[in-house]
Amino acid sequence: MCAKSRPPAVRSVRTPEALAALGEWLDTLAPTSRSRGRIYQEEGRVLSVRADADHFVEAEVEGQADAYLVTLFLTRGRWSSSCSCPLGGNCKHVVAASLMWIANEGADYEVPEPPRDKASPSPAKDVIPPPLPAVVPPAGSPVRNHLSFRKQWTPVLAEKLGRPLTDAEGRQLGQLSALFTDFAQSHHTLYDTMLRRHGFADAIPADAVAWTPLFSGWWNRDNAPADPWELWQFLAYSLEIKRLPVPELFGPLTDTSRVRAVRATVVARQQLQTWQQALTVSAEPAPAAEEGWRAAAGNLRARLDREGRLFIEQRAAPDKPWKPPQQKWTVALDGARPADFASLPPAESALLLTLRLTNRHGFRAGNLKHALDPEVAEAVLTTRAAHPVIVLPNGDPFVIEPEPLVPEAVVSATDPDQLEVKLAAPDGSSAAGARLIAGRPALLYLHAGRVWRGPPPLPATPLPTLALGDTRLMTRLRATGLRLPAALALKFRCVPLRPLLRLALAEPENDFSTPQFHAQLFARADEPRCEQQWRGQGGWQWSKAAAPPPRGPDDPIIEFNLDDANAVAARFADFRLTWNEWTGIWTRPATKTFPEDFLAWHATLPPGLDIETAPELAGFFVAPLRATMDFSAQPAAEGHDWFDLTVALRVEDTTLSAEEVALLLKARGKWVRLPKGGWRRLELAGAALDEKATAALDRLGLTAGDVLASGKSATHRLHALQLAGEAAAFESRDSRLAAALRQRAADLTALPQPPLPAGLTATLRPYQAEGFQFLAHLSARNFGGVLADDMGLGKTVQALAWLLHLAAAAGAARKDFRVLVVCPKSVTHGWLSETARFAPSLTAAAFIPAPGGDQPATPVTQLLVANYTQLRLNAAWFQTVAWDAVILDEAQFIKNPSSQMAVAARALNARHRLILTGTPIENRLTDLWSLFAFAQPGLLGAQAAFRRQYDDKDPAALARLHRRVRHFLLRRTKAQAAPDLPPRTEDEIVVELEPGQRKLYDAELKRARAQLLGIQTSRALDRVRFNILASLLRLRQICCHPALVDAAHADLPSAKLEALLERLEELQEEGHQVLVFSQFVGMLEIIRPRLAAAGIGHLMLTGATEDRAALVDEFQRDRTKTVFLLSLKAAGFGLNLTAASYAILYDPWWNPAVEAQAIDRTHRIGQTRPVIAYRLLAADTVEQKIRALQSEKAALAAAVVQEESLATVMDLESLRRILI
Repeated sequence: MCAKSRPPAVRSVRTPEALAALGEWLDTLAPTSRSRGRIYQEEGRVLSVRADADHFVEAEVEGQADAYLVTLFLTRGRWSSSCSCPLGGNCKHVVAASLMWIANEGADYEVPEPPRDKASPSPAKDVIPPPLPAVVPPAGSPVRNHLSFRKQWTPVLAEKLGRPLTDAEGRQLGQLSALFTDFAQSHHTLYDTMLRRHGFADAIPADAVAWTPLFSGWWNRDNAPADPWELWQFLAYSLEIKRLPVPELFGPLTDTSRVRAVRATVVARQQLQTWQQALTVSAEPAPAAEEGWRAAAGNLRARLDREGRLFIEQRAAPDKPWKPPQQKWTVALDGARPADFASLPPAESALLLTLRLTNRHGFRAGNLKHALDPEVAEAVLTTRAAHPVIVLPNGDPFVIEPEPLVPEAVVSATDPDQLEVKLAAPDGSSAAGARLIAGRPALLYLHAGRVWRGPPPLPATPLPTLALGDTRLMTRLRATGLRLPAALALKFRCVPLRPLLRLALAEPENDFSTPQFHAQLFARADEPRCEQQWRGQGGWQWSKAAAPPPRGPDDPIIEFNLDDANAVAARFADFRLTWNEWTGIWTRPATKTFPEDFLAWHATLPPGLDIETAPELAGFFVAPLRATMDFSAQPAAEGHDWFDLTVALRVEDTTLSAEEVALLLKARGKWVRLPKGGWRRLELAGAALDEKATAALDRLGLTAGDVLASGKSATHRLHALQLAGEAAAFESRDSRLAAALRQRAADLTALPQPPLPAGLTATLRPYQAEGFQFLAHLSARNFGGVLADDMGLGKTVQALAWLLHLAAAAGAARKDFRVLVVCPKSVTHGWLSETARFAPSLTAAAFIPAPGGDQPATPVTQLLVANYTQLRLNAAWFQTVAWDAVILDEAQFIKNPSSQMAVAARALNARHRLILTGTPIENRLTDLWSLFAFAQPGLLGAQAAFRRQYDDKDPAALARLHRRVRHFLLRRTKAQAAPDLPPRTEDEIVVELEPGQRKLYDAELKRARAQLLGIQTSRALDRVRFNILASLLRLRQICCHPALVDAAHADLPSAKLEALLERLEELQEEGHQVLVFSQFVGMLEIIRPRLAAAGIGHLMLTGATEDRAALVDEFQRDRTKTVFLLSLKAAGFGLNLTAASYAILYDPWWNPAVEAQAIDRTHRIGQTRPVIAYRLLAADTVEQKIRALQSEKAALAAAVVQEESLATVMDLESLRRILI
């Protein structure tokens, strides 16, 4: 077992590895904690950070009300944290401490105490200059406790007061020292409980809140009161505000002037904060509406009064007054259902829908007689669909004014440094009395009896003029339409910031990672030259090196306009970009769908946006590559008069390598990330060949569709005779080639036709003589070919005539002549007898395998006949002979190109090759490829390319394939070649299953259906396919006879068997002979004793029959043999049984071509009587459904030949049709 992977060991929190791991860990924390923690660190709130051990870091971070202790733990290379704040860890205090530890590179840090006597106020901080005591205390040791403080200051105060201090005053002096001690121990935080405990309760501010620090914001860590007298000045100022006297004891050392000055600065800062918060409108969406109740009333409305309150009113009819709804109305509304609003007008429906949604706790009895709660009223007013049933105070329809109310600022009459900001109407009139009636999602005001949009509610506090220098605040204020006094407005200059998007792609760190897309958004200005960066929750922040220059005293106030940049920033969420605080970059993984996602996002960005992109992404911003289609021909490397015709796509970009072009073509128009060129796309639209070139390819039996589909070039082997007819298509490409093709074709077609050979003792029919000429034409040009005439048209005699022609040529050259004929075992005798009959000059013999040696016992002969099994078992010997010709009869045996028989056949050493078959395409188009892989190797290319060129699903593929091989294949049907052949009639005999047979069948069918139930996919079918096919086999056997399933059912009757015997008895009486075919040898064994019992003469031939020729001759000669029982597989081809005029197919076979071959045993040349074929079918069974399936696929015969192949062809749909 592999060990669980662990991060590398990190020995100390101070190592670079530990600091890097800490930075990565920070990226996993919440964005809010990261952004606030960074602010804390920049503000200097980290008081100390240190490591007293190798595995943890301790820090002290100042919070809002207290300082918190932070601990960072390093365990096995992983960081974790704890904090004394309410969150307990992973908070902003943890982030601040971590950033400080990283900034100091793992060194301890502690805030230095600034020298009190040299401290100078900083404009960025509120600093309280330490008030100097009225007298200098006596020299001595520093104050260490309350008693020493009392002894130190008692004589000073006594001298100032002119009297000794009382005991109570002495104790009060000690309490001041004790109060300061508590204050210092609480990290310079003062609470009301401290003042009460030490006798200073009167100094508690009037607005104090329990457990909340007093004087919040009046000092910070750097300028907190440093001794009891500095602290006392704040207490004294609080007494002044409350108009309470200062105790006589402290009067001589009390001076609150400096505290008062600082307090003014604090108030101004709080006012700014108030305005900032007021102008930050919540982005929280309004709740969505739900469906509600169908109102019983005929009329419903919502009315605004002049105070901005909203009332629900109802009336029974148009002539009735408006009234508040009754109690039963509100009760019904509480129980509303979604479908109850269907019959209402849209506006009333929207109003009730909103009421039902927002009134979460139910309407109390009679509460609609009063104004709606503000939350409910806000929801109604912001529901656009409900506006038609809302009226204004004067009864007018609810309409929102087109122009909004805006804030208007005027200089305060009492303080020139303050601005009074009030709402104003578009015409300039005051709207100070406007009432806010809706706060979200749209801000709505009621003013002068009309509804207006407006800014967020304005604070009542004045706006200090120092706010004019606050860029962020002024940007928000100006966005609301703020009007400034003319004198102040002249001080502003608007500078639009131009958005810039910078894009890049980061490579993955390892093979298991995903590339990362990087984006940065900047807002730039040229005058002044400055730049901001969009940082998500952190907003827009000035770049450190590109901040605006400091403003001079006479310079205008620059107002930066971020409208264009904000429009781009608003689109970042749509692309699921994540802000990385550590790197300052927006990121997202560049997954497989990245190109499509990126382009969809880019389309939403404002037009004209400046984009700087890395080379890897440049392909998204340029036109796609274009490809054109072309074809060319070159002489083949081997073989005279053969050419390689190549159809290919040509890419216009010549800088791409062949491997990159292949990748683009393979993607078929989709985006591809090239190893060195980034993302590119190849546009295939319009790349098709022109009409003339397409027509030329079609006449050659080819198409460019496979090239467009796969992106790969296709090369086809063609002969000069094939290309000569399309020489015009090459004229513009290669005129010399076109001329050579025409000349060579003329030379080849000028060869004379040979006469029939002298040794042929048969009289050939015209179509047979034509077949001989076709074969002689092929051999004269060193072609292989296929003779694919229908069964019974005499392919054997045509082949024998051709062999005699070849033998004569060999004899003239004084050469030995050797021919190999490979055929099914049942046809071997036929070849020997017909050779002796029609070509007696050829010596012929059957192949006899060697009993135990390598050399067969067959004598040397001109024509050797072997069966396919012998070819497979003795392939090595057959390959050692140089054959003048090899003929494969019934060549469907090699239609599986990967079978041992096909491989052995292709390996034979033959000068001429010929295929004989009545069904060149039996299962699928690749059958023909396998035949030509033997007859004319290379003609149809590689098998994979053939499948692309001639897809079984393409309805035009079969016709195109015929044109492709028409020079090498000859096929004639009986109707074309032998019109004098008697007619053939096919009919069906449908029988009802016997009761016992039906019961057995239904039980098996139920089991088969149960196995198929719930199967939805091909993968699920694969798990039960064997069991389902086994059930299907048993169903077919039960239809034939129950005994085929189980010998125990031998006594059960069979409807088909009884119908067969009845028909055979009739035919025997009429003097006919009959062929009975079954795929089950066991069924033939059941039929045979019944024939004997009925006195019907019969013979039987199966795969186990040895002397087949003797049985065939006996049936042909002996008219008393009424029935010939035949195994479909063993006798379905190669036999001549014209003595019979009837054929009965006892059970249907999947492949109709095999059935047709069986019937052709009697319907062939030599038959003088009409042939009638019957198919026995069991009603309402799988047999009828198999027959229907045959009819649908008869055009291509796309079923299977062997039972064992059934699993690879029967798909889920076919099984459902048969079994369901």
